Amino acid sequence: MNRSGKRCDVTIAVVGIGFALLTLLFWIPKDIETGVIDEWRRSVRIGDAMLPTFAAVVILGASIMVGLRAMFGKSAGAPRTMTLAFIGMVVAIFALSLTVMWVAGPALVGLWFGGDVPYRTLLDTAPWNYTGFVLGGTLMIFGFTALARHRLAWRDLAIAMFATIVMALLYDVPFDNLYLPPNGDF
Repeated sequence: MNRSGKRCDVTIAVVGIGFALLTLLFWIPKDIETGVIDEWRRSVRIGDAMLPTFAAVVILGASIMVGLRAMFGKSAGAPRTMTLAFIGMVVAIFALSLTVMWVAGPALVGLWFGGDVPYRTLLDTAPWNYTGFVLGGTLMIFGFTALARHRLAWRDLAIAMFATIVMALLYDVPFDNLYLPPNGDF
């Protein structure tokens, strides 16, 4: 790797680490009243700080990995240009995944029950509460993985499904009144 590519990766890492630490140490505690998990009247629920904390931790971890790879390993360097085709594929994967997430639950309930049971009555009933999130999330992870690897692989699909199911369970099981996306909109 050339010197300018390594310097670019280190810069990206330093900026990402700085942003994540500022978010975790200053912005979240100063601006958000509830913590990551909020307990109110013996009801455990997600606090307002969960999403920004999760995002900042992911940015911190990714930035540390980019920095370590730039300093000690082979680094690909930052992309010099982003093609319109690549951006179009990212937008298409994202839009298709969110559409599947939104439509899959109601469509499967309609097919399974022949239209006799409205989806709204099954929002907190397994497996229906997981269908849209798991199918759309799996498609999103698998699509971005395939785009990055330039190939489709069954193994990547299995990993994407496993990761999405784990995320769904981590968000749904511990909290009494949480609806997985997009069920809160119905």
